[in-house]
Amino acid sequence: MIPLSTSIKSFLKTSCTRCLRYQNYATRKRFYRGTGILQSDNKWEITLDHRRLKTPNGKVLAVSSEPLARAIAAEWDAQTEVIAQPVMHLTALCNIALDNPGKLTPHDIAIYFLEYISTDTLLFYSEATHRLVPCGASKCVWCIEFYVLIFFLKEDDELRMLQEKEWGPILEWFQKRFNVTQEVSRGLEPPPVTTETKAVLARYFLSYDFAALSAMSFGVEALKSPLLMIACVERRLEPKQAVFLARLEEEFQLRRWGRVPWAHELNQAELTARVAASLLVIHSSAENHSAKAKASPEQLSQ
Repeated sequence: MIPLSTSIKSFLKTSCTRCLRYQNYATRKRFYRGTGILQSDNKWEITLDHRRLKTPNGKVLAVSSEPLARAIAAEWDAQTEVIAQPVMHLTALCNIALDNPGKLTPHDIAIYFLEYISTDTLLFYSEATHRLVPCGASKCVWCIEFYVLIFFLKEDDELRMLQEKEWGPILEWFQKRFNVTQEVSRGLEPPPVTTETKAVLARYFLSYDFAALSAMSFGVEALKSPLLMIACVERRLEPKQAVFLARLEEEFQLRRWGRVPWAHELNQAELTARVAASLLVIHSSAENHSAKAKASPEQLSQ
């Protein structure tokens, strides 16, 4: 019998394009025993065996939030024999924010978001079907094809009703939150996004620093929806809820046709982890945590 570990390794080497994220990637063994954090000039740094953690470009990985620093340290501490860097989202986000390999500016990311709005997942509902009526003849070829087709058309109607139920409240919240009006797609054409909406959202995005916008981009790409990511940032949705809404059509099909017990849950967990990591960086960038020594009784009495 082939050992379980060998079977798993064989599977992970698959060339299936749908399983690329499970293929072998460059790894290195864990080279440190413990992790920690230290404060330096109102910044928090992560240490591996008392050595400062650095970015790929050689910069000291320093963040402005103690909870974020502790979360990154915990991420490194959770590694076992091999360091799985592709799933260390917090470290990757902070590395990108510090090194900025794409040489981007906050305006570049804001423009990217504004262009993404018109293709947002929440703005594309399933098409409503037209109610056709067959002639009723038992041997009519058209009627036989109709009854085959109507099964799939009925699915489209059910999916659209589900989308209106689940997506509708979020779109309504978005319009009230920013005092804008946003249409949904009719057919295959992207819905229009008004100049006023773009101006309001541009001011919103640019209210965040580069690190937060970079992390927000990571979440938007995971959800395929700036609107869902904004709802998460504004604490209207939790990451798990946002991932469910982003995968609504897939979940609809899985409920009807069944699911592979581990594969779909793994994908959902991975997306949830990405969004949660993005939110931690975004919220931490808006808060400044610092540690101060307690004053002695003599100092307090003065």
